[in-house]
Formats: sequence, C-alpha cells, structure tokens
Amino acid sequence: MPRQRSKKLRPRDLAVSKAVPKYTPSPWQDALHRNQAKRKWVWAGRRAGKGRAAIQEAISTILEASKTKFIVNGNDVTDTLVPEIHIWTVAPTKAQMRQVWNEMKAFIPRYMWKDYSRAGGRGSCWHEDEYYVELEVRQPNGAFSPDTVRRNVLWELRSADNPETLQTVGLDFLHIAESQDVKAVAWDKVEWVTESPGRMGRIFAEGIPPIARSHWFSRQFMYAENNPSLQNYAVRATSFDNMYLTEQQKKNIHDQKYTTAEWIWERMVMAKQPDVGGGFFRKIEEAARGVEISKPREGHKYVAGLDLGKQVDPTVLIIKNRITRESVHSMEMLKTDWVIQKEAIIAETKRWGCETVMMDSSGMGGDVLFDELLNLGVPVIGQKFTPQTKYQLFLNYAVALQNGTTSFPPEWSKLQMELDAIEVRQAGLGYSFDHPNSPHDDWVDAEVLALMACDPAEAMEEDYDPVYSIKTVAPLSNNGVSYTEGRLMRWRRQRKAKQLEEMRKLTDISTKQESILLDAMD
Repeated sequence: MPRQRSKKLRPRDLAVSKAVPKYTPSPWQDALHRNQAKRKWVWAGRRAGKGRAAIQEAISTILEASKTKFIVNGNDVTDTLVPEIHIWTVAPTKAQMRQVWNEMKAFIPRYMWKDYSRAGGRGSCWHEDEYYVELEVRQPNGAFSPDTVRRNVLWELRSADNPETLQTVGLDFLHIAESQDVKAVAWDKVEWVTESPGRMGRIFAEGIPPIARSHWFSRQFMYAENNPSLQNYAVRATSFDNMYLTEQQKKNIHDQKYTTAEWIWERMVMAKQPDVGGGFFRKIEEAARGVEISKPREGHKYVAGLDLGKQVDPTVLIIKNRITRESVHSMEMLKTDWVIQKEAIIAETKRWGCETVMMDSSGMGGDVLFDELLNLGVPVIGQKFTPQTKYQLFLNYAVALQNGTTSFPPEWSKLQMELDAIEVRQAGLGYSFDHPNSPHDDWVDAEVLALMACDPAEAMEEDYDPVYSIKTVAPLSNNGVSYTEGRLMRWRRQRKAKQLEEMRKLTDISTKQESILLDAMD
C-alpha cells in the first residue's frame, strides 16, 4: 500500500534532503520567529534576509495548521477544508515571484515535497507554468505524525498586477513580497482572504519602506509599531543585520551611499522611510552658489541642456561649464514663434561654443525639431523622456546635489522653486514625478539635461587644461554609462552631411545615389 511504503524516504530522497540549505536565522530573524503575533510587518533593507524569513514563517504555520482541527458547534469538520492547508505568496509582478519560487525550492525540506511516484503517478509537485507546489506534512523520516489532522498543502504564488484574482479563497498564511510595490487595490482584495473560518489567517508582509506615508504598507507598519499586540508586530532590519554578509560585502553596500541619493540609500539599506513625504532633491540651497556670466570665458568649454516648450510651457536653455559643472547662463522663451526660438538657440549655442546640447526629443514633434536643429549645425543629442530615463536623469542630479558637484546662480529662483516642488511617487515598479506646487518643471528638465552633457564629477578634482580625449569628449554619467556612442553618431552624421555637400558641388546625383553613398560612408 502507498501509505505503508511512505514511512521512510527512499535513499535518493534522503540524499537530496540532506542537501537542503540549513536555515540559521540572524538575531533579528530569530526575534521575529519567536513573536506569536498573527500579522507581522517587516521593513528590511536589501539582502537583509526578509524573503527567507517569510518562507520559515510559512513552514512554521504549516506545521501548526497540520495539528489544528476545525471545530464547529462541537463537531470536527476539518475534512471540509479544501485544500487542507492553503498558502499564498503575493508579489507585485510575475517576474518578482521567481526569486521567492527559487528560495522555496531551496529551503522547503525535501521530505515535505509530495511524491507522486508513491502512488504510481508521474510528474513533479512543482508546477512551473502556474507557480504552485503541492506539499505533504511529514516528519524528516518520511512518516506522518500521529497528531497530524491536515496533511496536504497547496502553496500558490500570485501576481498583484491582476487584483481581481486575489479573492474568493481562505488562507492559512499570506506572504506579501516587496509590499512597497503592491498597490492598494491589491491589498484591499487580499486582506480579507485571511479572515476565513477554519483557517490560521496569518499575514507576513515584507519589503522596504514605501516612499509615501499614505501607502497601505506604511500605514499598517506604523500602526503595528505603535500598537504592538498579539494581532500585530512590526520589525525593522538593515542590510547589515544579515550575519552572513562578509566584511567586503558590507563595505560594498556602504560605498553605494556615495553613488546614489542619500535618502534612497537610507531607504534601500537602512530601511528608513524618507523624512520628507516625497521630496526628491535635497541640498538645493547649498547648490545655489554659482555665478551667472554674460559671455564665455577664454579657455573654458561649455555644454547645454534644452527643454523645448509645448503649448503653455516655456522653452529653457541652460549653459553649463563642461568640467566644473556650474550653470552659468540661461535663456527662457515663452509664447515665442518657433522660427524666432530656433534662431535664438542657434545663436546662443554658437556664441558659447557648446560642444554638446542635450535636448528632450520626446513628445509631439520632438524628433522633427531635433532633426531640424541638427541639420542647422546645432550639436544636439536627443534624449527621449520616459519614466525610466527621467528617473535616471533626476537621480544623477540628486546625487550631484548631495555630493556638491554641481551648482547654479542663486538668482535662478525658478529653478530652485521647481526643484523644491518635485515629488516622487511610486508607480508600479517605477516612479512618477509630480510638481503640485509649481506649474512647470522646464527649468529642472533643462538643468538635468545640461548636467548629463558634463564631464564626470571626478574631472573637477584634476588640474589640467581641457583637451579632446575620450574622457572629455565622452563623459561618463554617475551611473557609469558612457555617452561616447551618442557623440560619435552625431559626429558621423555631421561628417556625412559635409561629404555629401562636397559631392553635390562636384556633380549632380540622384536621391537613390545619395542613399547608396550614405550607406557606403558608414
């Protein structure tokens, strides 16, 4: 009989079970596991071990549920629970479920994996396509405990990006991974699936602190922290609280503080919620120490950032010193004819000898205006604004403000006002930027684009005359991305245009011939 053969694991299973990594909790995890609260809320830095702690909490709940009967009016109705033990892990997206899935395979003991071969069946208890696993509550030797009343476990992984599927079940344990990225509509659905008769109803929600204090995860954590009880328990852990990190790994994590905005590092590593409820740029007043000048200085090299106005927005051009990263001149045009704007942009960038003009080429007509300026000899490089690219530009500028490696004249009140007004909001896995206290953000866009064209901050520390080299012609951004390719593409376009013009002077060529010649030049 299958049940008689199941008393002991086969040699192959025993060998695999021994290979399961042993879970030894760090002190913060040990304190977490010892607490008996029904709902646990965890703010933990990256690599702190919150995911593994969640799996151990789930296994602990499974063992407790396996010995818990469902009694109604004195009658044992445990057999009405289907499945007998039900676990969910909810992650923001399907892609984020993969890490949890892999750790479940690594840390769930092999003797709990349901073995279809005992009954002559085929297949695996791990259903990769649908992200669920079937388990059995067994002892390490493979036998069932005499006091086990619920043997079978269904553990499903669900994605929060489809909230309508997060309901109509009763759960013994709910694990919410990366809770800061789970939207409120999803939480509103899953909160109630733990309030079901006969179920253990445990919740383990983990993640880094949300940016907004109004986020559901922030409200739940703060309430639990201020009102600890058998119902709610809140715990904080930093990345450094993982006792398995080496000293070198800890140093690497610490050094990341100098390559990202301080509040972002504090949030990701130290599990601290930002002090300002959404303010993105810091140390703005300290950066307002530059000097505005009316004409270029001899021996200095300049770049520019250009944000073209759309309808009621102004067009803003900001000139920066390429090496010192100081903003030294600006031009704003509002409700001005495009022909006049175009001539002014050409004149200003030529007067300052701008080597690069970074411009926003997104939006209606962005590509057309970019091509027009390029054909008129303006050394423009287009940057399409998407939530991802804009976030990276803003992040680079926030790091520069934090490290004091950029500046602008104190009289630029519009730039200061717009920087102060920028708020960051979570939007799924990314960010969105708002400026509720300012009607525009054109000065900010032009400023961050101008910084993108500058040399890296390290060049400021070197005492040398500007020369054309890989370092000065193709600076690296703060995130280590080289813009060499963009500049080379612009140089090649200019070279091809010049060569083609010379060919036109020598002979008449058709459009088809022009196309063939351009391909040959590549």
